[in-house]
Amino acid sequence: MTGASSLSVAGKTIAVTGGSSGLGLRMVQVLAAHGAHVVSISRTSAPDHEHSPNILNILADVTVAADIGRAFDEAEERLGTVTVVFNNAGVATMERALTTTREQLRHIFEVNVEGAFFVAQEAAKRMIAAGVGGSIINSSSILADAPVKGSAGYAMSKAAISQMTRSLALEWASHAIRVNAIAPGWFPTRINESIMNGPAQGFLKGKNPMRRLGDPEDIDGAVLLLASDASSYITGTVITVDGGHSLQG
Repeated sequence: MTGASSLSVAGKTIAVTGGSSGLGLRMVQVLAAHGAHVVSISRTSAPDHEHSPNILNILADVTVAADIGRAFDEAEERLGTVTVVFNNAGVATMERALTTTREQLRHIFEVNVEGAFFVAQEAAKRMIAAGVGGSIINSSSILADAPVKGSAGYAMSKAAISQMTRSLALEWASHAIRVNAIAPGWFPTRINESIMNGPAQGFLKGKNPMRRLGDPEDIDGAVLLLASDASSYITGTVITVDGGHSLQG
């Protein structure tokens, strides 16, 4: 398939975890607007989804094995095999390394790493059983390679996601399952509002070569590319969407 049609997501069944807020909500919106059947899997429902005919809301917690299975069962029953998954559910705790507790670190890894791994595993098992390929897109971060003070636990979890992406891409390529990641820079969202509501916002904006923070629509291109057949020969890659922020070191 070549040309503009290869960038289409129309008719695809796509799941987005953490789809009720932040960048996950934007992913749901842009994919639905381009004709995909979108399954938003989240612990809370987004009001915006209630009136869209091609968005299915499923309340589930990615840290609960039974919830993951139930969510995919319901999605499959209603819309057929999920062939694209955006592993976006995540948590962040800004805490200095010296004061980070075991409970904080476990929670970050339980959601950001374990949750993402077992969602990917569930999706891959079903794609393989159905004899279809697909695309799994994980949410990493520029902090995986360039942490800031107070981000040790979160940065560690995102570094694990980047390596998980490469490992799964290698194992599942023979099943025509592509695994990639998107690494956003600084986007003001609910997950980082404790930072963005203070003076750090101005500092981060000034440090960015484009002199601005990310807007939700800035991820649209990477989302549509990796969800579509246009990325059929792309796997094991982390696409950075940060306005050049990580170039500054």
